[in-house]
Amino acid sequence: MQVREARTEDIAGIQDVAAESLAASYAHFLDEEIIEHAIEEWYSEENLENEFQSRGTLYLVALDGGDVAGFTQSEVLPDVPEGNILWLHVHPDYRGEGVGTTLLGQTKEKLEDKEVETLSGLVLAGNEEGNQFYRDHGFTKVGERTAEIGDETYTENIYSESDEPILEAREFDGETRYINRSETSRGSKAPFFAVFNDEAGEDRYGYFCSNCETLDNAMDSMERIECNECGNKRKAARWDSAYL
Repeated sequence: MQVREARTEDIAGIQDVAAESLAASYAHFLDEEIIEHAIEEWYSEENLENEFQSRGTLYLVALDGGDVAGFTQSEVLPDVPEGNILWLHVHPDYRGEGVGTTLLGQTKEKLEDKEVETLSGLVLAGNEEGNQFYRDHGFTKVGERTAEIGDETYTENIYSESDEPILEAREFDGETRYINRSETSRGSKAPFFAVFNDEAGEDRYGYFCSNCETLDNAMDSMERIECNECGNKRKAARWDSAYL
């Protein structure tokens, strides 16, 4: 099994793995139309090529004789030595063969090369195998966030290699707020991070836009976020599929 950074010639294989993985993992509670929409939005050729070129994104593929058996998509958070595994997909035909474990190990090594010191993985609470996967590999649940899929809202668990989330104290208009860079949401320009009033991370204040470094953000009833300063918007929700 070869693992390397994704290339343009891998796009068709990535799209196939994503489609088969999502269908196998989520068809019991997500409509087929929602899954198809996710494939079209997140795995379009244009979107993948852009992400391959992004300095803040790492795509790794696991290849079996040239065929894509699985892949990871990770992000390196700006200004801090932290990273998130956003996706870990393995084709159903290759599950149970250690592909996920191999991808996780290679992803950690690559991110360490990018000076990432703290790694987190994001998993829907309803994905029992995905949650167990991270626990089995030494990750600890450190928080939760919500993910909007279609018209429904789901709980997404945050796992970290450290036991506690790292909160960064910052001054805003003379008040100290605490940024949890492990609790992140993808934006159209840069990530949003959860902000709390207390160092323990229990009293939520709102969100920090890392593009223009402001707390001046608006959230609607569907929990979509938009920065009032730079127009950064929280992108459509995604979901994971992590397996051994």
